Amino acid sequence: MSSFCRPAPASISPANLKNMKLETTMQCEDHRQCSLHLSVKGNLQLDENIYGVQICYLLLVTQKSKCVNVKISRSVHAQPEGNKVKVQFNCFEVSVGQHLYVTMTTLPNYCGVKQTQEYYVEDCRNNDVGENIPDCFVSKMVYNVDRTRKTISVNISDVQNTDYYVRLCHQRFVCEDMGPTTLIQGKDLVKSVTLQYTQLLPCLCIEAWPAILDARRMQLCPFKNDTKTLWDNIVYQPATQTLAWEAACPVHVTVSLCQLMKTNDQCVNLENTVNIASEK
Repeated sequence: MSSFCRPAPASISPANLKNMKLETTMQCEDHRQCSLHLSVKGNLQLDENIYGVQICYLLLVTQKSKCVNVKISRSVHAQPEGNKVKVQFNCFEVSVGQHLYVTMTTLPNYCGVKQTQEYYVEDCRNNDVGENIPDCFVSKMVYNVDRTRKTISVNISDVQNTDYYVRLCHQRFVCEDMGPTTLIQGKDLVKSVTLQYTQLLPCLCIEAWPAILDARRMQLCPFKNDTKTLWDNIVYQPATQTLAWEAACPVHVTVSLCQLMKTNDQCVNLENTVNIASEK
């Protein structure tokens, strides 16, 4: 997507390029095996100094861009100047729920003669998309924990012969890798994988997603209510006679020292030992 433009001649104004419209279309090879495409339309006022338009889209999440040039045919150019023609391009392949920035400029690129628009591709809540796009087919993920071997076995079902990635991650602002990402192939008879973990922390999650660009991820965080493991990180410092604790997961807790009473087995907070740990 080039941002360079040249001054427009006197015969050209912003009115030469108008009414850009975007819509999602669907192309299907077989039942429930469809893909999404972006259709871009616009009106171009003919001028001898314009030989076509350039249409570009930018995927805002990854900054990936793609452009195509649509040139005006000789038969169209033979029409009187000032006539308006419709320009249309249907073949940008897009994915479910993508956020796009679309531009349409003249060829050559004249300054100030430009159409821009943000666009959200329909997601799986749309009935047609949800029923026909493989990304939206709901697979099932079940797991089993072996605390002796410190492993989690994950099984994926209803994958529609699609390859799947599976990983363990720690949920913070994003879910951070906690080991290798494993591929389960759609052709495999057994759709399962065994993943190694170090601690069953509240923020430990299992993620699975189709092995395609920008696929929607399934996520399970089955240990989020089990905070006992967090206290394994308490360390005693003999030199300073202090206890140190650092949360291995983002949590908001109040920490204090307490004295265990022999009479009733209650732990009574000691004064001036209270600290508040915020999520981070």
